[in-house]
Amino acid sequence: MKNPLGSFDYRVACDDFFLYELGRLIDEDRASLNDEEFCRLVESGVHEHIERRLEIRAAIAARLRRLQGPAAGVLHLVEDIEAPLRAIPLILQSYTEYIFNRLEQCADEKPDVRIETAADLLLESPEDRSSAETAIGILGSTQSAVSARVLAHVISEPMLEEDLERKAYAHVQAMWPLPRPYILYSLKPHTHEDIPFRWFQLLIDCNEPSAVDRILEEVLAHAGDATYREDLMTLVELLNQARDPAAEEKILQVLNSEEISPAGRKMLEGFLRNTKTQWHKDTGALDPWAGLDRLYAANKRYLSAAKLFDAGHKLEAGRKLDQLLKEEPRYPFAVMLKQLI
Repeated sequence: MKNPLGSFDYRVACDDFFLYELGRLIDEDRASLNDEEFCRLVESGVHEHIERRLEIRAAIAARLRRLQGPAAGVLHLVEDIEAPLRAIPLILQSYTEYIFNRLEQCADEKPDVRIETAADLLLESPEDRSSAETAIGILGSTQSAVSARVLAHVISEPMLEEDLERKAYAHVQAMWPLPRPYILYSLKPHTHEDIPFRWFQLLIDCNEPSAVDRILEEVLAHAGDATYREDLMTLVELLNQARDPAAEEKILQVLNSEEISPAGRKMLEGFLRNTKTQWHKDTGALDPWAGLDRLYAANKRYLSAAKLFDAGHKLEAGRKLDQLLKEEPRYPFAVMLKQLI
């Protein structure tokens, strides 16, 4: 059966981290569904490029709504933004084909020589203060996924003098969320010998909604190993700075989990006992958690309208969509479905 999502444009930029990793796996002859890292790369790419991007999900939904047959069964999952899409064959096949084709297209694009030279200079001679400072300045002045990855890498290792590391950190923070996919993908396997504290500090400082979850994952993964104890104690203290309104609830969930080791339990209990953190802090207009809550609420209203539309009650669906668009004028799903009425 022809894939209804064939030739779909997932709008991935040529400097995207996942394309870079795909190129590496191809060079290593590992771009196969039999390779664990390749499968993880594809699943993470689907999450980053499709699941988290409402405009892409809405464009997929628009295509599926124009079709009849088996693909229609995927529609509800695509439109429910809380539903994962990593196990849907139509999407996996379409996305995997796309990133291979996209990598081939991007092969003709010339890299930014200035960024490439600065990256080589910094990575090859981080101990050369003058060269490192120049390279950090060049990379920091360029808003690109490549420069963000290079700077994120150097702050994760003890490579630079302290003041230069602070400069690099400030640049990475200013580039957020460009370094986000690289950092979260690198953290996921928990294969690091040392915990990259700066990355977790960055997640907290940038109000990354999953920051608390990532820190607690490290506790679950490493607390049973005494060699990580000191690093984890420092890491857990970052939770004092978390603005996640659900932070305390997340910590308690981990404490009640069967997965946590005795050492991890002791660590988190000690943190809760000694912390003076005031949870549920107001992060102001840029509060990402409030933004997520608003998106989830809008999606529930949209799904209600879509159900009416699919049942043939288009006038009533249209009224609900109008109400939603009055409050969220650019909500991608509502804009898309409104055009079909």
